[in-house]
Amino acid sequence: MAAGPVTRLATVDVGASADAWAALGFTTADGVIGLRNGAIRLVTDRAGLGAIGVTGIEAPTSADGLTITPVDDLSIADHPNGARSIDHVVVMTDSLDRTSAAIEASLGLERRRLRETDTVRQAFHRFADPINAAAVRERGCILELVENLRTPHPEFWGLVVIVDDIDALHGAQPDLVAPPKTAVQPGRRIATVRREADLGTAVAFMTP
Repeated sequence: MAAGPVTRLATVDVGASADAWAALGFTTADGVIGLRNGAIRLVTDRAGLGAIGVTGIEAPTSADGLTITPVDDLSIADHPNGARSIDHVVVMTDSLDRTSAAIEASLGLERRRLRETDTVRQAFHRFADPINAAAVRERGCILELVENLRTPHPEFWGLVVIVDDIDALHGAQPDLVAPPKTAVQPGRRIATVRREADLGTAVAFMTP
């Protein structure tokens, strides 16, 4: 098993067409949307958010049923919508503690934080920073676990992308991107992508 410091997010597989993502201002090349700390890989043979690829492991593995494959880093692209990086990938699970322990055991990513309120339990793991983190000023992607007892098994649920100018993005795409609002993270704002965008999974944009 690879040590945590070399386990980096490489890809997130999404079952959607490249045209849908391109319409929202993403640059796609051979079905890949390259970002500064990982890439979104568009696949047409499945629906929704299917699997993640990481560097630092030698063979496909599973973390409490979540499919994880070894993938090399992919190239970075510039995007007209100002997309920079993946802030976090959301996992829904019927058992936060079990899934969190499996992620630590499979990927060497220790749990950084546990958030518990009257309505939600969340755990947060972070992938290692990208190799060129100093140059691109980006952090490693967060793996956010949300406990939902109605979920039959752990599954990848959605992702959040950091953009340079969230107001400009909403202004250019008001029919596809909801107005920005205050995020749970202090000092940041978030805007959800409407279902009409047909991106294949739940997507939101967030300020840096």
